[in-house]
Amino acid sequence: MPIYRFEDLKDVRQNPGLSSGHGESIKGERMYFCHRIWEAGTEAKPHYHACEQFIYIMRGRQKFTMGGEVHELGPGDVIHIPANEVHAAEMIEEVEAIYVKDTTWSLKGVAAGETAPDAAPPDDPF
Repeated sequence: MPIYRFEDLKDVRQNPGLSSGHGESIKGERMYFCHRIWEAGTEAKPHYHACEQFIYIMRGRQKFTMGGEVHELGPGDVIHIPANEVHAAEMIEEVEAIYVKDTTWSLKGVAAGETAPDAAPPDDPF
C-alpha cells in the first residue's frame, strides 16, 4: 500500500505560462492528487483541461471565474470544474489547495482560445 508525504515529493510548477501555482503531485492509475500553493497577487490565467477537476481550498482567498460568473472562495470551498470549461483565478491572499483530476489528460492546461492537442502534453513531473 503506497503511502505518500508531500514534503518527500518534488515541488513543481506544471503550468508556468498559465499559472503561478506550484506544489507536489501524486499520480495513480486513474487519478492525480495534487497539493498547490499560489502566492497572493498572482493568478491562474483563463484555461481549460480535457478532463474534469475538483479543487478544495484549504487556506487563503481567491476570486474564481468560470462560466461568466465570479465567486470569492476561501477555506472549505470545493470547486467542481467540468471537462473543457474555461476557468481562471486571482489570488487575494496566499492560497493553499488540494485538487483531484482524472488521468485522461495531463496536469497541464490549455490556454483559453487555443485548441487542445490530440494527445495530452507529456509534462508530468513523474
